Amino acid sequence: MSIHTAASVAVSGDLDDEDELIRLAQAGDGAAFGRLYDRYLPSIYRYTYSKTSSRSAAEDLTSETFLRAFRAIARRPRAHLNFAAWLVTIARNVVIDHHRSGWSRLAIVTDEVDPQVDESMGPEQAALASVSEAALRGALSLLPDDQRECLLLRFFAGLSISETAAAMDRTDGAVKQLQFRATNRLRRIIE
Repeated sequence: MSIHTAASVAVSGDLDDEDELIRLAQAGDGAAFGRLYDRYLPSIYRYTYSKTSSRSAAEDLTSETFLRAFRAIARRPRAHLNFAAWLVTIARNVVIDHHRSGWSRLAIVTDEVDPQVDESMGPEQAALASVSEAALRGALSLLPDDQRECLLLRFFAGLSISETAAAMDRTDGAVKQLQFRATNRLRRIIE
């Protein structure tokens, strides 16, 4: 049994201790990083999807985000690591790289060729969901960049106020105020 495996076994009783999982992942424990992956996968996927509107692109960008995080986690000192904010920062950079490359146009074409339909939804629900999503995306695009980013981090990525503040390099109070202004403006746009 390796040292990393023994450490994983020792921690298995407290699987929710994020600090311990991060410490183990920094020491090279793949299973610990896997638990962090499982914990943050939904929020990073929602974030990348909100930035691309393409399921296949969001899946690829989410995978790239975690790959970059896995490669870099050992170099990050824990004292300075808010894991959720750090992941979102990586995801933001991956999305920027994606849009700078020509792959974003290919991903959109691929989604149009092979649409992914939720079979549990009837045609009426699917139509309403797509109209609502399109209206929301249109309204979000009219917000200033910082307000849009705040709402995407809070509600699409599911980050807390403090995690959003760390990701945006702002204070908790500034994020609360930004979120308040953004939701009010979004409500006026949608009405």
